[in-house]
Amino acid sequence: MRKLFLFTLFSLTFSISTIFAQTEKDMENLISDIVEQNKKGHSKDHVEKMMEYFRPDALVNVSRISVDNKRYHHVLRKGDYKAIFVNQYNQNVHRESNIKFYTSKVQGSVGVCTFSLQYKLMNDGNGKVLSKGTEYITATFIAKGGKWYVLELNVTDIEEEQFQGKCSCEVYSNPNTGSVIAKVGAPRGDRFQSENNNLYSKNIKGETYYMVKGIIFQWVDKKEIWAVDSSYKKVEKLGAAKNKEEAMKVLMMYLYKDECSEMQMIF
Repeated sequence: MRKLFLFTLFSLTFSISTIFAQTEKDMENLISDIVEQNKKGHSKDHVEKMMEYFRPDALVNVSRISVDNKRYHHVLRKGDYKAIFVNQYNQNVHRESNIKFYTSKVQGSVGVCTFSLQYKLMNDGNGKVLSKGTEYITATFIAKGGKWYVLELNVTDIEEEQFQGKCSCEVYSNPNTGSVIAKVGAPRGDRFQSENNNLYSKNIKGETYYMVKGIIFQWVDKKEIWAVDSSYKKVEKLGAAKNKEEAMKVLMMYLYKDECSEMQMIF
């Protein structure tokens, strides 16, 4: 009886070891599937499927180095991490990634995989690249019911190029001359570049007009900003503005719409 017990225990141990020895490749396949769910044509259903691979208590640690060498660190729960992809979908954006695996190790029911993702963040609407970079990731998995689940991700994201992102606009006014300069910092590929813009304003028949970079704008009834042609005919409504600060932000966002997803105004 004892021999039978030992044989059964040995057989069970051998079977489990064999199963887990084969799942190193399963981890890599799972990671590849998660990445695939985030490519062009992805949907909210893809996001839900992707999140099925994460344990409810999963943690994601992200350290990000941006083009301007600023460091950002975030610790995300599963719900926070999911929200990033939902927001990405709502903004009509997807990622194209190339995977490179380095090591995959299994010890019992725990697996660790290190890999990198060379990515491009793409705008589905116009096909433009928003940013490029490489993520270096260490993923820790737990096996349950014959499947791997993500327990923790440690991500170092090094942004190499950025073509659209958060911009800043510093406004300098000379009360003596009335001149206004708007200094905009915007992404230009592998660097951030500052540009000075002279903003001219004048009043015609009770209406306020601005000119920046040779483009004329009208602040209609001090409620809405319109782009107008050389004969001051309205061409395109840009947005609402109830004061000069809001008007200037609308102008700058319009002029830098290809580079800026948002604009921090500094007066």
